[in-house]
Amino acid sequence: MNKHIVITGVSTGIGRDALDVLHKKDYHIFGSVRKVEDAERLAKKYPDRFTPLIFDVQNHDAVIKASKVVFEQCSSLDGLINNAGIAVPGPMQHLSEVDFERQLDINLKAVRRITNLFLPLLGATANFEYSPGRIINISSVSGLFNSPFNGAYSISKHALESMTDIYRRELRRYGIQVIAIEPGPIKTDIWQKNLNSMEQYAETDYFDVLQKADKMIENAEKSALPVSRISNLILKCLTIKHPKTRYIVHRNRLFFKLLAYYFPDKLVDWFIHKTLTSGNKHRPI
Repeated sequence: MNKHIVITGVSTGIGRDALDVLHKKDYHIFGSVRKVEDAERLAKKYPDRFTPLIFDVQNHDAVIKASKVVFEQCSSLDGLINNAGIAVPGPMQHLSEVDFERQLDINLKAVRRITNLFLPLLGATANFEYSPGRIINISSVSGLFNSPFNGAYSISKHALESMTDIYRRELRRYGIQVIAIEPGPIKTDIWQKNLNSMEQYAETDYFDVLQKADKMIENAEKSALPVSRISNLILKCLTIKHPKTRYIVHRNRLFFKLLAYYFPDKLVDWFIHKTLTSGNKHRPI
């Protein structure tokens, strides 16, 4: 029987690498891209078992239109990987309402809309004839830990963590497993897209820190994990019988867990303040 997966955001980064890994494992991938040229490029590279879905996750009418291809070609999905996302940095005090809403809509609201759309193919119906599929949400360690000047992104990922738990508990009756993958710094373009973007805050009191943002991103990139760590974990989550509910992927996983869960808040506040004001080693995620 054919294996079918929907992945949002396959043009670059985690989604692109996951497409490659899962395609090699004989999955048929329905992958979303925003640009026609990306769809054509990927369709040329993967002439078999890949179907591009052209939509922006914020345009749900386009999502519904593109999804009809999935419903026409298969009766069930083995998995839905909610990967598409952006990072909008900046101090909460000065972040525009438009940017804040865009961050939440792409990283959170769109995940709900798309998940609900594909739930019938994942098995969220009575007397489903096939094995239930799995939902994998690409979250972030920023959904567990709050970094200053990364507030909108952290809020979107904290909410995604909550949404993941809720879906997991609600969909348990159908046997649908819902998993969160929480990467730390990974070699992708998500933060590179924000280079040279802090000049808009040059007249604020925060610019003494924000002017070092590009260097912080570059330093984080140096120790970032390869994107294959996430792609191979996605494959594992789709295939093992009992995946965990969440997976932290971080080079310093133990220290991160101590910082996020066990250190006193005021100690963490001091530590962040010190790293932000005394150098450029602070990581955006």
